[in-house]
Amino acid sequence: MQDQKRARKRTRPLLRALCIGIILFALVAVIVVYLFTQVPRHYHPLAPVAKEEVNPYLTHYLAPNFHNNIQLDQPFEVIVLQRELNEIIVDERSLGWSWPVYLDGVNVSAPSVVFVPKTIYLMATVDYAGFPVVVTFVVSPKLGPNGLLSLNLQKVKAGAIGITPLARFIGQRIIAAQIPQVERNQWLKDLEGALLRNDPFDPVFPIYQSDKAIRLTAVDVTHRKVVLNFAPAH
Repeated sequence: MQDQKRARKRTRPLLRALCIGIILFALVAVIVVYLFTQVPRHYHPLAPVAKEEVNPYLTHYLAPNFHNNIQLDQPFEVIVLQRELNEIIVDERSLGWSWPVYLDGVNVSAPSVVFVPKTIYLMATVDYAGFPVVVTFVVSPKLGPNGLLSLNLQKVKAGAIGITPLARFIGQRIIAAQIPQVERNQWLKDLEGALLRNDPFDPVFPIYQSDKAIRLTAVDVTHRKVVLNFAPAH
């Protein structure tokens, strides 16, 4: 009888510790899920609008601005407005594809771009196995005195949780899977290094169906717009 009492006394602390451990694990799991499912206050993706023509901001401002100034072979300025850019990136007629996009086992949908002074927020909903999370890339692009551009990826967040190392690893896998399908131009290699390792690069970009190229000479991110300056790259 006394042996049974002693056995019960020994098992009670173990049971108590096990119960506390289960409660703590459940609490941590709830907190983690809560943080993962947080929606950033900046995140307000636009819904695609059904229409027959390509977005007029693209056809009447951005494309003609680039085309005409490239022909003039002189420095020029392009102003990218936040609202209009978001209308373009959700418009399948402007992009040539529709959302969601399937990449390496995940569905990416509802993209959104937000401009605040010196910083760009790139956001989208990422769905893996039926668990949607808003992923945010925080970028602070800057041109150095040597003319090299640094994207300055500050952090990547899933909900409210920082996942920068994990995002770099996943990004590396996605890029490795997609790059073999396209020509390995130098600017694509530069972009890969800038995204994965924050490598600065010479911001010279080829012009589609042309032997000309343009150089980014200035970038100014302000409230709801980005001002870009370009010059011919000789």
